[in-house]
Amino acid sequence: MSIRIVPKDQLGKERVNERGAGFIPPLLFANLKNLYQRRAERLKALAIDKHPFSSYLNFAAEIVQAQQKALYDNPLNMELDDILLQTNSVPLDCKTLPRTMPEHVKPTLENLAKNSVQELEEVASALLTTEFAKVSPDQAVFVWAALSVYWAQMASLIPGKARAEYGEHRQFCPVCGSMPIASVVQIGSSQGLRYLHCHLCESEWHVVRIKCSNCEQTGDLNYWSLESEQAAIKAESCGDCGSYLKILYQEKDPNVDAVADDLASLILDAKMEEEGFARSSLNPFLFPNE
Repeated sequence: MSIRIVPKDQLGKERVNERGAGFIPPLLFANLKNLYQRRAERLKALAIDKHPFSSYLNFAAEIVQAQQKALYDNPLNMELDDILLQTNSVPLDCKTLPRTMPEHVKPTLENLAKNSVQELEEVASALLTTEFAKVSPDQAVFVWAALSVYWAQMASLIPGKARAEYGEHRQFCPVCGSMPIASVVQIGSSQGLRYLHCHLCESEWHVVRIKCSNCEQTGDLNYWSLESEQAAIKAESCGDCGSYLKILYQEKDPNVDAVADDLASLILDAKMEEEGFARSSLNPFLFPNE
C-alpha cells in the first residue's frame, strides 16, 4: 500500500513532516458525531421532487438512522493494539480481521434476517470477501449496515497516524482493504483535493486528480455528467482499464455525500454501462447478486 498507518511511537517523527504548507493529509477518518445524521438528511432531501428512486432513498435513510441509533446506544468499547499496525499494512483488513459480535446485536439481526447467529456470520463473511452470490439481497443491506458501524468505530480508535509512502496501488482503502464508493473533491482545509470514500469503514484516502483510481493511468480519461459541465456529480471513465468512478464536487454542492449521491445518481451508472464501462466501486445499498 502507498498509504500506511504507523504506530504511536513513530508519531513524533511523522509530525515533523506535517509542518509544511503543502502537506496533504493522506487519510481522513470519519467524523462519527454527524456522519449518519448528515447522510440521512441528504437521502431525504434527494428523495423529494419526484425522484424516480424516492422510495428506496427514503428506505436507505431509515437504515442510516438506525446506524446512528446503534452508534449512540451501543458505542464500541475496545482498544486496538499497536501490534495491528506493526504486522499488517491494512490494520482492519475486512477479509481477515476476526469479528466479535456484541451480544446486544445478535437478537436484532436474528429478527431481521430470521437466521441463526452462525448463519449471520456466514452472511457477513460472504459480504466482506465479496462473495455476493451467497447472500440474499434482502439480507445484505441490514448485515452490512451493522458491519459498517462496527468498522467505522474501530477505525476511529486506531492508535496511529497515516503516512504516504512511495508507490501506488491506492484503489483500496488503506484502513480495511475495501473498495471505495466514490471520490469527493473537497472544500475547506482540503480545498480541491480528491479523496476516495470507503464503503465499509467510512475512511477517506487521498488520490491525486486526473488519474484513474483503479489502474492509475492518465492517458485516456473522460468525464461524464447528466447535466452541464458544472454538475456536482460526474463519472470519470478510463479507456485503459474500462472502468469508471463517480466524482462528487463539494464546491458545486457542499452537501454531497458519497453514499447518498451515488445512490441517487443511478441513471448516470446506466449511461456509463451503455458506453461500455464498468464500476470500480461498490455502494452498500446496491450489492451485486453475482
